[in-house]
Amino acid sequence: MDHTKTLRKIVEILKEGRAFILTTHKDPDGDGIGSMLALGQSLKQAGKEVCLLLEEAVPPPFDLLVGADLIEQEVDLDIKWAGVLVLDCADEKRLGSVAKNLSSVRPWINIDHHETNTEFGDINIIEPKGSSTGELVHGIIKEGEFPINVDIAESIFAAIQTDTGSFRYDNTSSKAMRIAAEMIDFGVNPWEVTQKVMDGHDLSRLRLLRSALGTIELHHSGKIGIIVLTKGMFEEAGAGKLDSERFVDFVRFIRGVEIAALIRQTGHRKYKFSIRSNNQVNAAKLAFQFGGGGHERAAGFDCEGDLMELKESFIREAGRFLNGRR
Repeated sequence: MDHTKTLRKIVEILKEGRAFILTTHKDPDGDGIGSMLALGQSLKQAGKEVCLLLEEAVPPPFDLLVGADLIEQEVDLDIKWAGVLVLDCADEKRLGSVAKNLSSVRPWINIDHHETNTEFGDINIIEPKGSSTGELVHGIIKEGEFPINVDIAESIFAAIQTDTGSFRYDNTSSKAMRIAAEMIDFGVNPWEVTQKVMDGHDLSRLRLLRSALGTIELHHSGKIGIIVLTKGMFEEAGAGKLDSERFVDFVRFIRGVEIAALIRQTGHRKYKFSIRSNNQVNAAKLAFQFGGGGHERAAGFDCEGDLMELKESFIREAGRFLNGRR
């Protein structure tokens, strides 16, 4: 089924159904939360019953978006749900416990823009060239002529803004800019949204950044840059895991670096690699070698083992990509 037919099929289901569950991946970002809030609030205004569901409470700063207080951690499965809308999630495993809880509800509608999406849904609309899932949600709302107001517009704007790095990354298309301008016409204040989801930092974040910058390593003649965050560093700074958002960019912006990686400890011998690339390397394909995925310029994976060995393995594989052997 082509993109247009799939879009129309999704709209048909949303118009005919009475109740829907919306969710996104665990450790959600601005695109996942913004997309869920935008589509969920639009459907609610269209008279639908909606459950916005996450494995855990909405993490800051995305809890500042209008409607974030409506997101729940439990769902009433006695309700006759007409489907599950999975937003901005490349793999069913990234849903965490939510996936198991919703296994009996069908259809699953998978709406995403990651090129490594496994198409786990009963219906899949995947657009790797899209700037964000927020862009796809905008298309669904427009196609279905569902309601839109300033609050819904703010969530769409936030989704696009966060996934394009405030309209700086190379996924910033003319279409993304046009949608952002349309959201401003609905009354969105870009400065206020930026303060909410991009630039409002606690002192703990800066303390964590100070520690992180001291770990920067460069390899392969300065083409690979790595930064490391341990659990001890988070505890010392009094910071949460989202306080490290965009730290990897400090490495990527070093002149000469092609591949940047942030290694964040998530548990005993457990780590999350967040990868960014500049021009040569497809970050999603590199992450895929370790069981992960993502976008061409931004990707990641989870792993377990000795930090030094994991880091050395990553550097070797990244070096192969740099040398054109992948």
